[in-house]
Amino acid sequence: MQRTRMTVAVLVGVAVATVSGCVTVNPGGPGAPPPAPNRPVQEVEPQIGQPPAREALDALPETSPSASAPAYPDPASASGPRVEPPGGAPPAAYPPPRPPVTLPTLTVSGLPRVPASGKGVCALGRGIGGWSATSPQSKICDQAYGH
Repeated sequence: MQRTRMTVAVLVGVAVATVSGCVTVNPGGPGAPPPAPNRPVQEVEPQIGQPPAREALDALPETSPSASAPAYPDPASASGPRVEPPGGAPPAAYPPPRPPVTLPTLTVSGLPRVPASGKGVCALGRGIGGWSATSPQSKICDQAYGH
């Protein structure tokens, strides 16, 4: 009986503290008067808008391209000394392939050998997992591991 009374007293105390914390009001006088509405200030600088693109292009003067020199020179007619690779042979596109590396197999003594088949997995699921032999889990395991 004592434990129940203590629990109720603690819960009521927490509830009162929570509610009183939510409704506290800071004492103070009336707030400052609301600020006067701002009037729009007239811009003194002229505001220039962009014209539409078509009108801007039409306003440009007509110029014809000059026939003096092409914009990009032809690479075949470019002047300058040609540099040949040393030895006169073209460079190899790819390095020769490396021979395959064989890694040694390691055996550690003292560790049990694990069979390569997964037959024990389904038995483990039935034993520890509580699968029945006709359960969907057991059937999926048998299909996956070929029991």
